[in-house]
Amino acid sequence: MHEQLVGTVPYGGLKAEIYSLNTPGEFKVVYLDSGGKVLEEAPLTGISTYHQREKDIVKRLRELSKGAPPKTIPDRGDSGEY
Repeated sequence: MHEQLVGTVPYGGLKAEIYSLNTPGEFKVVYLDSGGKVLEEAPLTGISTYHQREKDIVKRLRELSKGAPPKTIPDRGDSGEY
């Protein structure tokens, strides 16, 4: 999967790096702590630019800065409710 860094959103000591994916309208947000450690990753889909969801990205950075636990990546190691 080809990813290209298209933007960074800082908040306090944290930041979110936004990557454009191969498919048009699909992005990935990587939330990082002050040391560069990945806290969580989240997809953004169905948009033409990540700026359409920048308020949501800042909101999540604020939550993480206040101690919210990182969300787990869906479908990784969880068989679901089948």
